[in-house]
Amino acid sequence: MGSIDKEETFPPYIADVVPKLTTWDIAQYKALMSKQGLEAATPEQWQLYLDMFKKLGELQSVGEPELQNWRSASTLGTGNTIYAVYLVPLTFDTGDAHVQLSLQHNDGKVEINSVRFLSDLLLK
Repeated sequence: MGSIDKEETFPPYIADVVPKLTTWDIAQYKALMSKQGLEAATPEQWQLYLDMFKKLGELQSVGEPELQNWRSASTLGTGNTIYAVYLVPLTFDTGDAHVQLSLQHNDGKVEINSVRFLSDLLLK
């Protein structure tokens, strides 16, 4: 039952994927998300979410990811999976925001289970 170093695994992954997520292109989400994460919404709902997130504008910078919580789970079928939730400060051309990423690591691969952009701009 091997484990991973969360600090060596997740923050570099986050730095790599956040610019891809903020292209607001559904193809990027399909490539990066777990099957469960992607199937949590219909294609129509995904398009609505992405159209709403586009209000944030163009990504300017990605801050230091903050680990909010994590857990490890082992099953016979999938082996050991590490789940982690990070809050990441972002700066867009419209102002500051955060993204909450729920990630999983299994068998050498990191995938996104959920993406939640947080900004007052999204409430308007």
